[in-house]
Amino acid sequence: MDYREAEQRAPLKRVWKGMIPIELQLAASDAIELLASAVLPEPFQTFYMLIPRVGYLPFISGKIKERWLDPMLALSGSRTPSDQIEESDIWFEYKGQALKWHYPIGLLYDMLVSDVHRGDAELPWSLTLHVRKLPTAKIIAQPNGQLMRDMFMAMIKEADFIRNGSTKRVMDLAKSDQMQFLDGLETHSYEKYFAIHSILVPTATIADSRAPVSSASSTASNAQKPRGAMQPKAIPVRFYMQTAGSLDDGSAKDAQAAGAAASTSGGNSNSNAGATKQADIMQFHVSQVPIPLYREGSTSELATLADAFKLCYGITDQTNDAFVTNCACISHGVCVPWESPISWLAEHFFYADCFLHLVVVSV
Repeated sequence: MDYREAEQRAPLKRVWKGMIPIELQLAASDAIELLASAVLPEPFQTFYMLIPRVGYLPFISGKIKERWLDPMLALSGSRTPSDQIEESDIWFEYKGQALKWHYPIGLLYDMLVSDVHRGDAELPWSLTLHVRKLPTAKIIAQPNGQLMRDMFMAMIKEADFIRNGSTKRVMDLAKSDQMQFLDGLETHSYEKYFAIHSILVPTATIADSRAPVSSASSTASNAQKPRGAMQPKAIPVRFYMQTAGSLDDGSAKDAQAAGAAASTSGGNSNSNAGATKQADIMQFHVSQVPIPLYREGSTSELATLADAFKLCYGITDQTNDAFVTNCACISHGVCVPWESPISWLAEHFFYADCFLHLVVVSV
């Protein structure tokens, strides 16, 4: 790998290696059922673990069971054998909210930890672990590794279709390549994962490896285009917009309402200046629209993060940039400047499923 390539990969590698320390406690109701006491024996009261931002909760459940739950049950004389607890029984909760296990871990953290955009991280992230009464009305049932792999590959196919207009790249993967790809994700192996990712997304889009610059100078002429680069038809992006109330993810009307709230001088109606309020995962509207590489009507000026937000939320007034002041956009724990070229973010800030997952909260 030459110096130029190493420089280009540096931001991507730092994003991939991002970790979150977690602090786990067993739900009191589950402890009573398993151990006949809400107080866990020493030294099992709390379990600490470092988990990857780009990973998924079902992929850490086995380690938690092996390293914490099984020894706890064995040494405490519990009447519940450890083999009666399946990995698919395990689910996680944060401040009373069941975590959507099919979301990337870093995305969940950015959505729910209220002060991320202020730079005040909650570390370790304190979660409650459950092994009983999975709330299927709130999260998908059977949070196991195989279902997570299937859902992950479905997202990979969707991203491939958005980028290339077909799923041919994914469908042409050899079985061994697909297994290596999934193993790289589960074991958080940069080398294994990116060896196959380079087949799915073989070259950079058009983004320079340097830090993003304002849209005024973000043009195809000054961006370094790698040899043999293939421009995507569109960029896979999902916005998670914090709103005043629970919204239907599939409603275009709700999407426009969320965007309108962000683009007014008052910002979102559920925010107070300087106030910290616990985020509710049900109050995030998810919007996904294929994002073009260039600004509308241009073949040289790269689209920015602000352009992508306007397109997703139906803000037709191109001069309306109030949301830049009212809202912060977070990805991988970083407040991303609104003027960032979306192509640069697609190169360096994508999650393992090849999507840009962007959390928008009021400030």
